[in-house]
Amino acid sequence: GPMTWQQLLSARRPSGLRAGAVGMSGDAAPDPAQARSPFQIDVDRIIFSSAFRRLQNKTQVHPLSDNDHVHTRLTHTIEVASVGQSLGLMAGKWIVQRLGANTPFSAADIGYIVQAACLAHDIGNPPFGHSGEDAIKDWFENSAFANRTLRALTPREIGGDEFADLCHFEGNAQGFRIISALEMYRYEGGLRLTAATLGAFTKYPRSTGFKPGIPKQAAEKKPGFYQAEQAVFKAMAEECGLPLRSAKGDAYARHPLVYLVEAADDICYSVVDLEDGWELGCVTFEEVETALAPIARHPDKYGADPAHRIADLQTQDWYAHKTPREKLGFLRGKAIGNLVQACANAFEANEAGLLAGTLDKDLMSYTAFGAACRACKALAVARIYHAEHVLPTEIAGFKVIHGLLDHFIAAAVDLHENGPEAAKPQTRRILKLLGHKLDGAESLYDKILRVLDYIGGMTDRYAVSLYRKLQGIAV
Repeated sequence: GPMTWQQLLSARRPSGLRAGAVGMSGDAAPDPAQARSPFQIDVDRIIFSSAFRRLQNKTQVHPLSDNDHVHTRLTHTIEVASVGQSLGLMAGKWIVQRLGANTPFSAADIGYIVQAACLAHDIGNPPFGHSGEDAIKDWFENSAFANRTLRALTPREIGGDEFADLCHFEGNAQGFRIISALEMYRYEGGLRLTAATLGAFTKYPRSTGFKPGIPKQAAEKKPGFYQAEQAVFKAMAEECGLPLRSAKGDAYARHPLVYLVEAADDICYSVVDLEDGWELGCVTFEEVETALAPIARHPDKYGADPAHRIADLQTQDWYAHKTPREKLGFLRGKAIGNLVQACANAFEANEAGLLAGTLDKDLMSYTAFGAACRACKALAVARIYHAEHVLPTEIAGFKVIHGLLDHFIAAAVDLHENGPEAAKPQTRRILKLLGHKLDGAESLYDKILRVLDYIGGMTDRYAVSLYRKLQGIAV
C-alpha cells in the first residue's frame, strides 16, 4: 500500500551498528512535553558538524573566486535551508491536519525535517564541485594506477558493487556517508539523525550497482548510498516504510519530503545563482531581469503572457528608480516567495502520487513557473557554470585531484598488501599525514573509501596547496 505520514515522520535514530545489525532506537513520535523537537536536534547536530563548517571554503558557482559578494557552499546551503523550512512549514500545516487532532507532530516538526535535510544536502561535495566528482570517477576508470594495480586486485579484494562505488564517487552518496557514518559516532550511526531526516536527505535512494530503467526516473538518476552504508540505509527505509523498487534490495521509492528539499535547492539556484552571475560579470543585467521578472510578477495577478509581465514592470516608476542591484534584490525576493508558495501547493496537489512513490518529475514542473525556471537554469548552466574563465580552474582541479589520488591510493594499497611494518617509507609518511584515518580499516575497499573521505572533505584551496607541496612545487 501507499506510504503513510505517520511512518514517514519517524523520529527513531540508527543504533547498534558495531554489532553489525543496524537497529532503530528511541520513540517514533516526538514528545510534545519536550521543549526541543527531535528534528530540531537534527538541525543542531548538522550545523555543529565539522563537515558543515568546511562548506564555508567550498565555492557554489566558481571555484577559488576572489569576489567576496558571491556565494560559498555555506551561504548557498543556509539559503536553501531557509527556503526548505518555509516549504516544510507550509506542507506541515496540512500534513498535521491529515494526522488528526491527537497527533504529537506539529507543522514545525516537518519544517525542521526539511530544514535539516537541506542543511546537509551539499555536505558530501568534493573540492571543485561537480568537476571534482568527475575527476575522481575518471581516475578510477582511466588512470594508469587504477588500470594496472587496482583492476588486478578488484576480483580478489573488492566486490563488483564495491568497485562500482569507487567508480561512481557521488556527492549525494558521500553526504549520506558523512551524516550516517563519519561525523560524531564514527561508524556507529554518525550524527544519528532521525529516520525522517535521513529519508528526506536521500534524493536518489539507490546503490551504485543498481541499473536504472529506461526512461530513468528522477529518483534513479544517480546513486545515493554506498555498500558500506547499505545496512543503515535499509534500516531507515524500513523504518519510514519506503517501498522497495528492485528485487535485489538496492533501490527504493523516494521519501516524499525529498521533493521539498529538491525544490528548495532548485529555487535557490534558479534565482540566486543568476544574481551571482551578474555580480561576476557572466550575464548582463538585462538577461537576469528577463529571466526573473516573469517569476517575480505572478501570472494570476499580472496576466499569462511573460513578455507582458516584464514590460509592465519596466513601466513602473518605483521600479525604474532603483539601482540594478536593488532591482535584482527585489526580483529575487518576489521570485522566491512566488516559487515557495507554488511548490507547496504542488506538493499538496500531488499528495497521492507522493505517497504511492510514483511522482516522476520535480515539484517545479507541476507549477505555473516550470518553464520560466528551466529557462533560468539553462541560462545559469550555459553562461555561469560553464563560463570560459572557469575552465582553467576546472582543468587544474582535475590535475590536483588525480595527483592526490595517485599518492594516497598507492599508499592504501601498499599498506593493505604489506602491512604497516613492511610498507614503504613514503607510505608511512602519507599514513601519518592521513592522521590514523586508515586505522581499523580491514578491507581494501574500506581503506580506499577513507582516502576518498579525506580528499572529498578538502576545501578547494587546501587541495591545491597540498597538491603543490606533494609535487615539490611549494615546499
